[in-house]
Amino acid sequence: MLLLCQSLGFYVDRRPLSKPLFAHNQEKICKHCKFFKKDFFTETKYGHCSRFPIQSTDYSLVDGYKDESPTSYYYCSVARSSDRMCGLEGKYYESKN
Repeated sequence: MLLLCQSLGFYVDRRPLSKPLFAHNQEKICKHCKFFKKDFFTETKYGHCSRFPIQSTDYSLVDGYKDESPTSYYYCSVARSSDRMCGLEGKYYESKN
């Protein structure tokens, strides 16, 4: 099944994988990436990827005023599901070390 998210402007392919994600690229796991952000109160699987902010501009495109809202990020699961972002291969993965 292909999930179309028009409001965010990306597509997420929900077809089952022939192999688990870790079998595709075992060394590029999100929780070991420098862009991985985890909230203290949530589980690791709900971590965010700071490489892909949802609000990427400093000024509102609608009214031109400075955007004071905190930056929010896509979930890592979304970034790894989308080929326009990190994809299954972890294109933008960088080790924390």
